[in-house]
Amino acid sequence: MVDETARESGQFWVNQNNKLNKCISSLIEKLVFILSFWIEIYIITVGNRRGENNQLTTRLTSTNGEVWIGENLPTVLINDQLRIMDQDPVIFEQLQKKDVSRLLEIAREGLATGMDMVDILIFHQELDEVDLLPRIASMIKKEIGCPIALDSRNVEALSAALEAISPDKALINSVSAEKHVLEEILPVAKKYGAAMVGMPIGDRYGLPKVVEERVYEAQVIITACEEMGISREDLVMDGVCLASSAEPDTFEITLQTLKRFQEDLKVSTILGIGNAGFGMPDQTVLDLAYLIGAIPWGLHSAIVNPSTAGLVKTVRAMDFLMNHDIGGKRYINLWRSSRKKSH
Repeated sequence: MVDETARESGQFWVNQNNKLNKCISSLIEKLVFILSFWIEIYIITVGNRRGENNQLTTRLTSTNGEVWIGENLPTVLINDQLRIMDQDPVIFEQLQKKDVSRLLEIAREGLATGMDMVDILIFHQELDEVDLLPRIASMIKKEIGCPIALDSRNVEALSAALEAISPDKALINSVSAEKHVLEEILPVAKKYGAAMVGMPIGDRYGLPKVVEERVYEAQVIITACEEMGISREDLVMDGVCLASSAEPDTFEITLQTLKRFQEDLKVSTILGIGNAGFGMPDQTVLDLAYLIGAIPWGLHSAIVNPSTAGLVKTVRAMDFLMNHDIGGKRYINLWRSSRKKSH
């Protein structure tokens, strides 16, 4: 009788302990949810303003929401694979038939790896860009929902694409400091409220190889925009990434350029890092090293190949270390996502 009572008493406490553990686990989950909620609120209400204290931030919109580019904010990664250059010939053949399905797959795959938006580049003399650019952009809007960069200077194609995805705010890639380009592109950006990548290549210095000349050409773009009533918050200035194999000093020059753009011109910044390791073995390793090295100097966004090994994880880690990812939210979410995929 004593043994039976002991066993029942022991089982009772086991059951009570299990219930307590379940309650504690439930409480922890609720606390984590509440904490995540308030971190999110903080990022939205305070985090974005951190950039505004020092410079203007660039806001892009899409079906999925907003993306902000600027100082003290997470690095925005832009998928550069929605193009026909250096791609599977099947993509070109599909586009000739107005089939955009493979490009949609590439966009979807990039989003799954951690890309924030896409860059569409389909210029080719055998393709109808005026028809295809709005067709692809509208399908990205409908099927993927991420912000879009339109990599074109074809005014008719840009206008059609911006109209197709309205009222989303897209990024035109790009406008240079050349007078004829400014005269063609700025009215389109103004009409549709689009942001623009500023490429500091101009009539005075061509493609500048030194910092001061890049700053000069960037100022030409800013002045032209402000004269037309376009705020510098709608400019994301390109620091210019050249191949280090051909220009040994180019990395240092680009770092100093980014710093000047951020501190003196108060604009958001961008780099297309695909040139960094050109002509060298394991090119993407150098591309990634270039990108990570540039973030502390004022790089806010980058046009990248999402298949680069370790790209998203390393960028999220750097954002956390730079305190651009408040509370490590994006880094932790990526870690959790990778764990789910591995189980």
